[in-house]
Amino acid sequence: MKPLELSCIAGVWNTSLGILNENLQGIGSDLQLWFPWGGTWRGRDLDGGLPPTDFPDDLAGPGVSRFGGRFWKAVSINGTSWLISVRAPSTATPEMAAWELPEKAAESLKMLSDFVRLECLLGLTMKILENQSRENIGHWDRVRHLSVAIGSEMRLSPRELADLEIAALLHDIGKVGLPDELLELAGPLDEEDRKKVEAHSLIGSAMIREIPGMEMIAEIVLSHHEAVDGSGYPRGLKHEEIPFGSLIIAVADSFDAMTHYRPYAIERTYLESFDEMKREKGKFSPEVLAALERVLKNLGILDTKPLVGSKEDW
Repeated sequence: MKPLELSCIAGVWNTSLGILNENLQGIGSDLQLWFPWGGTWRGRDLDGGLPPTDFPDDLAGPGVSRFGGRFWKAVSINGTSWLISVRAPSTATPEMAAWELPEKAAESLKMLSDFVRLECLLGLTMKILENQSRENIGHWDRVRHLSVAIGSEMRLSPRELADLEIAALLHDIGKVGLPDELLELAGPLDEEDRKKVEAHSLIGSAMIREIPGMEMIAEIVLSHHEAVDGSGYPRGLKHEEIPFGSLIIAVADSFDAMTHYRPYAIERTYLESFDEMKREKGKFSPEVLAALERVLKNLGILDTKPLVGSKEDW
């Protein structure tokens, strides 16, 4: 399973790496920070993510190890094992052996450990959701990337972006509570089945609300099918009553459906799908639609056709 890599915790990674880099400058350079992920190690340096890699088992042992022209030192924080690595000549062995994790770096790694576990848990949740909800693979990943791009364009705060990203990933988690036969229906739904499907917002919100600190995320998930004119569900909220994150996910979710899962998707440009959304007066926030248009222009894809079926589109 591919690592989830939430964009909202990139700042936490950068903070930890910055503190460690400053502290280790007198010993080595080219800092890397790794943690175990499945049967491999996943890491980052000051330029971003590194590919999952296999390392010799003894690198995670006590003391300092030498491997690949680098020094390696293992530390354990909140039950998570970390490998700290720098490139330095072998003559720096005494300095690296004597080096200890500073308190400021330890506090930063404690926070990062919590986020890493959250990433892993959400990644597992997404895998289960894709398997059980009969949803198209890649949908949640594209919706969350597009939602974060729109939120960033609209200058949401880091906390708002974090809530938005997690809510976008989990917006359809309530579908795991629906019967398989209902999820597999391909044609139009009758009134009774439609109400059952619409209940996924309530189910998902209730599931998320059980987790302390996730109240805002639960509220965003609950309202992601509301419409600005009050015609949405489940509560018929109007524009000013709808959480802003829900307005963004509503646009990202619908745009992904129109550009990937409709019969005409492969034949139309992103602009044609966007224009159709603009014609649906009263359904979407005009401000969010305007931000989506700017995002598509900035990406240079407004006049291109979507790569339907690709798992890596967003």
